[in-house]
Amino acid sequence: MSTNPDPASAQTFMVVATLRDDTDMAEFAALRDDEHKQLEVLRSDRKIGAHYVSPARRATFIEVIAADEKQVTETLATLPFARFFDADVYPTTPPDAAEVAHRTRS
Repeated sequence: MSTNPDPASAQTFMVVATLRDDTDMAEFAALRDDEHKQLEVLRSDRKIGAHYVSPARRATFIEVIAADEKQVTETLATLPFARFFDADVYPTTPPDAAEVAHRTRS
């Protein structure tokens, strides 16, 4: 299991994940509470930032704070919904000084 990234050196990644067509929606719904609980754990560990859902597009957008893409994949694998989505990971620009200061204070 990876440790929490150092706020000053961590990179932000945007994950765009699309719900698979073969998803069992009853199973998906049954795991909703577990998914929300794990998202809260990851937020408190500063591994997840923003999280948005677009039901109309069957997509979710998750900001992941990690040292590298391998750590992003490890973080996503802890989510109960991970198996229902095809995810694309996009590295974003490194945080500027203000963002680093904010992460260090948080």
